[in-house]
Amino acid sequence: MNTYLKSVRNLKELRDIWDELKVKLEGHFRYYGVSGNMVAINRFYLKTTHLAHKWINRRSQKKSYDCEQFKRLLLWNPLPKPCIYHNLYTLCSF
Repeated sequence: MNTYLKSVRNLKELRDIWDELKVKLEGHFRYYGVSGNMVAINRFYLKTTHLAHKWINRRSQKKSYDCEQFKRLLLWNPLPKPCIYHNLYTLCSF
């Protein structure tokens, strides 16, 4: 995710980057969202939001978003939250 955000930070508009980031996160959560993996995908989500804030702020010489502005961006344009899509623990009835 770091490589992707670094490579597109100046090539695309923020709206396009944000839309692609949503798709990438949703795909990651659907693939890795199995029971027992919630801690890891939650960590990936938090790391991704930190990286997005970092690379958005490096688009020019002045800061684009401080912490409060970035939180508002996340409120108005939320990223998909991690969740479990595949339950591996099934109940067996004997």
